[in-house]
Amino acid sequence: MEINDIQNAISVKLHESFGSGYKKYIDEVPQGFKTPAFLIQFLNLEHIRQIGGRWKVTTFFNVQYFPKTGLSDASNMTLKVQQALKEITLLNGSLMLGNGANSEVVDGIGHNFIRFNFLLQEVEEKIFMGSLEQYINKQRVIPSG
Repeated sequence: MEINDIQNAISVKLHESFGSGYKKYIDEVPQGFKTPAFLIQFLNLEHIRQIGGRWKVTTFFNVQYFPKTGLSDASNMTLKVQQALKEITLLNGSLMLGNGANSEVVDGIGHNFIRFNFLLQEVEEKIFMGSLEQYINKQRVIPSG
């Protein structure tokens, strides 16, 4: 799994929830962009070691909403964005639950902060035997197959 898998799932969910009338940008907004629009920004990542070679990974995102009509539009949209992102589906079909969501409006832009958690499992590299040799009565026998 990669961070952009989560960003793409957020973008898909915003499209499903609000339609195609809203542009969606990832990481940065281009100069001269049109509103209304969403900007999906990855903020940070925390991973905590767990028992059994597992890691709990917490990703933190800011989904910004740039309104077309002003402050009241940004304010009204914050709860709608949080409700839309309470769960997202990755392209591989995995469901992720959003948690720890909070919002604020700064300079007329809605900022929706949300976390998505998942577990990673460490996989040990296994070294397999290269070949098997067997000796019978001091004669070398090489198994077929």
